[in-house]
Amino acid sequence: MESKTENRINECISHLDITYSYQLAKQMETHKTNPVLGFRTAGSDAEHKTGDFLYEEMKRIGLQNVTKDEFWLDSWTFEHAVLRFQDQHGELHTCQMGAYQTNFETDGFETYDLVYVGRGTASDYEGLNVRGKLVLADINQRDEWWINYPVYQAYLKGAVGLIAVQTQGYAEIDPRALNAQDIAGPEYAPAFSLSRQDASYLKELLCPEDPAVSHPSSVAVELNASSWVERNRPAYNITGYLPGTAASEGDDRMILLSAHYFDGFQDDNCAVSMTFGIIKALIDSGYQPRYTIAVCALAAEEWGVCDSKFDWSTGAWNQVFRVHPEWQGRVIADLNFELPAHAHNTQDAIRSTYESADFLKHFCENITVPKEAYPDGLTVLAPIETWSDDFSIAISGIPSTVNDFSAGPFMETHYHSQYDNEEFYQEAVYRF
Repeated sequence: MESKTENRINECISHLDITYSYQLAKQMETHKTNPVLGFRTAGSDAEHKTGDFLYEEMKRIGLQNVTKDEFWLDSWTFEHAVLRFQDQHGELHTCQMGAYQTNFETDGFETYDLVYVGRGTASDYEGLNVRGKLVLADINQRDEWWINYPVYQAYLKGAVGLIAVQTQGYAEIDPRALNAQDIAGPEYAPAFSLSRQDASYLKELLCPEDPAVSHPSSVAVELNASSWVERNRPAYNITGYLPGTAASEGDDRMILLSAHYFDGFQDDNCAVSMTFGIIKALIDSGYQPRYTIAVCALAAEEWGVCDSKFDWSTGAWNQVFRVHPEWQGRVIADLNFELPAHAHNTQDAIRSTYESADFLKHFCENITVPKEAYPDGLTVLAPIETWSDDFSIAISGIPSTVNDFSAGPFMETHYHSQYDNEEFYQEAVYRF
């Protein structure tokens, strides 16, 4: 015979609507900064419009006291970056490029000389004059060094901008993949990204495999780009509440469900829509929690602070340190979600602060894990890492968790590229 608690749990689960969550994740793709590649950059109009959409949806599904929590950041708008050039056969190539949070705007297509600088180190520039030119550099951000190092080296050498080619580490899924990462550097040192496929045509011109074939030190290319940064602009975290019964007794403690609305299907539209799906099921089932549950869709998980090594998780940090510092000591747990509709390993994991680990291990003993989602079950990892918003929340003193996502191959293949789409949606994983 089921207990009262089991009945309540099953009633809530029966109201889960996975189709609603999936469709909401797709709806969140409507507003993008770059109409071709996507990206919903920090503080941009596209991010504001998506926040407005989530604000209305929170109210529609029945959350109370919904607010747009304003904070200020360094915004970035990336509308387009298109490169044109002729290969050695005279064929014209028109290439879409990714970008980083830097300033570079042209008046239509403008012509530049482009120089290949290998890995972009100081020694790679020996004997080269790149002043006033674009430079093309290979990079492996995951295993070697971050993009800010070759970008700033190019700036010191007088280049007008650097075009990075992710040779390994990220965007490995396809030679046409474009990667976008945090710049961790100044906005006045411009940077773009080019796919391996498009870069190969330029490399054939600048460094042919046959040593007997002469090659130029630079080639003429045309660039049409619009990427700009504005200091001290507003952004908005969207928050709604399901009041708990303890609130009427003067106990204002809360549980926080959080996810950010950067524009990738896994990262992190599915996570935002998951938190909405959870709270909608609780509301639709008539469940009243003991403690108030807050749902927070966080802006600016990527970018938002210029010329800093810490230019991510901006929205989460502002939420708990500036917008709602009273949450410190009041929120008893943050359940953060990242890339939740894809199995990053054969075993699922909850990553948490040390303080929560023993409780979570005990909790997991009573969880049945579907084999079709995670054949090797569920474990607990500690501590949390700096990859995601739960880190900013945890350092305020709020015990935090996140579904572990950083160890799987998805990070090296699809993450932060135009290939983060519904093609890699796994419903069994999402449902679990």
